[in-house]
Amino acid sequence: MRLDYHIFNQFILSIVFLVFRSILVLTSLIVNVLYMTESVIILLGDFSLFMYETICSFRYIWKRRGLFLKQCEFIGVSSLGINVAAGLFMGGVLGFQLYVSLHRFGAEALVGGTVGVTLFRELAPVMAAIMVTGRAGAAMAAEISSMKISEQIDALEVMAVNPIEYLVSPRVVAGFLMMPLLSIFFTLVASVSACVVACGVMDLQYSIYWHQYFKMVDQVDVLHCLVKSGVFGLILTGLGCFCGFQAYGGARAVGEATRNTVVATCLSILFSDYLLTSILPLGFKTLKVM
Repeated sequence: MRLDYHIFNQFILSIVFLVFRSILVLTSLIVNVLYMTESVIILLGDFSLFMYETICSFRYIWKRRGLFLKQCEFIGVSSLGINVAAGLFMGGVLGFQLYVSLHRFGAEALVGGTVGVTLFRELAPVMAAIMVTGRAGAAMAAEISSMKISEQIDALEVMAVNPIEYLVSPRVVAGFLMMPLLSIFFTLVASVSACVVACGVMDLQYSIYWHQYFKMVDQVDVLHCLVKSGVFGLILTGLGCFCGFQAYGGARAVGEATRNTVVATCLSILFSDYLLTSILPLGFKTLKVM
């Protein structure tokens, strides 16, 4: 009888311990979620204020036209090489895969139109933005974070120079204007590459490819490409500069700012791509109604 009573007490204590431990774990989880939510909200608020101040300083862009043209060269012209390489490989893969897939249904004639619509609507803006993020966005974050931790930005403020006007606005405006051009160039290169693979390597005729290409691609597809590219340009340059300004500490902060820029920009590009696709003409909502 005493043994049964002892076992019962041990059983009750074990249950109480498990319940108490579960409550502690759940409480810790809730606190961590609330803390992360608060951090995200504060970060979004800081970024919104940062972009608001940046947009307000656009009126001084002519005053900083030298810096603006330099950033156009850095973001646009210097990124042509990597966009050409990415467009060649992306177009080749797209032409090959679409031909193989559509050939099963006897619809390989639609390869050209499918390539054009896919590139203009989705692949070209997203891929070009990711390429520029890895090259120019990370470089912006590294440069500005180095200036931040070495107190060069504080020196600009001491000299009565607005850091947002001097460092951020030329980069953001240049990204907004250069990204649509890079996306169009990416589309042209990828379209030619897909044509070479689908017609030269596979068994599709060049006339059929380009006939379907120009038949299916219209102004709405070009609108998708231009609008998305402009928004992506604002996102990648804005986040690159913002992460650079948020850096603090030693040399490790430069690496952290670069990492945060690439991760945050890529996720923001994909998220905004979904939002823009659903908002722009012939997006998800319009197709559902039709």
